[in-house]
Amino acid sequence: MVISGRYLLLENKYYVILTVRDISKERVLKSSLQHSNEKFLCFFDNVTVGCAICDKDGKLVEVNDTYVRYMGTTSKNEAVNQLNIYTNPCINPEFKEIMKAGVPVSEEVKYDYEKINKYYVRSCHKGVHYFRFIVNYMWNAGGEVENILIIWVENTLIHKALRQNNMFREIITYASSISKIGFCSLNLSKSEQLMIPEYLKNLGIKEEIDMPRIFSNLEHAHPDDRKFFLEYIEKAGYERMEPLFVL
Repeated sequence: MVISGRYLLLENKYYVILTVRDISKERVLKSSLQHSNEKFLCFFDNVTVGCAICDKDGKLVEVNDTYVRYMGTTSKNEAVNQLNIYTNPCINPEFKEIMKAGVPVSEEVKYDYEKINKYYVRSCHKGVHYFRFIVNYMWNAGGEVENILIIWVENTLIHKALRQNNMFREIITYASSISKIGFCSLNLSKSEQLMIPEYLKNLGIKEEIDMPRIFSNLEHAHPDDRKFFLEYIEKAGYERMEPLFVL
């Protein structure tokens, strides 16, 4: 309860007016908000992705430790109230325009730390890293953006793996075209395939078709080879098989 009072003078007599207000619901609400805020801060500070909260104009007002590590600064103080996401030279201009329109973003950004050091903030990192850049918003009661929520997910290893995979495909394709040896890779569990033109040419197939179709009927194979190969494929679906070499 909150009790307040005041004196009132009426016809040379003093009166005391007391007001009593029940604030039980307010206390419960305040406690709930405080508890929610504590849980949010616990998550925000300990999550293993970079997080930042900006005001509506893009100025960073809060960051977590992972963001500091990704940025390569010595402390949060070098980012909070010092940096603005819209002046970050590594964020694509088109992403910045999308953010100003209040539209969510989920794209890859290339962090060139030479640019970061030269135009944004002093960082201990060098070279290039890749991040998944995820943006969402907090809105006020009037439907306007109040805060910008940004998440950085380290993508460098995945990016390098995909790049190496593409290089592998190019090398295999080139080597196969020179040697006239066909190559095919089929993931039986994920329906993923890698196939080069020479493989189809050697099978007498002119047009690119779905690999599971080839393995399902093997219409170009000798009947004895077909039976043997289909049994091999069936077993490979549920047990580890030794490599099969067929001439």
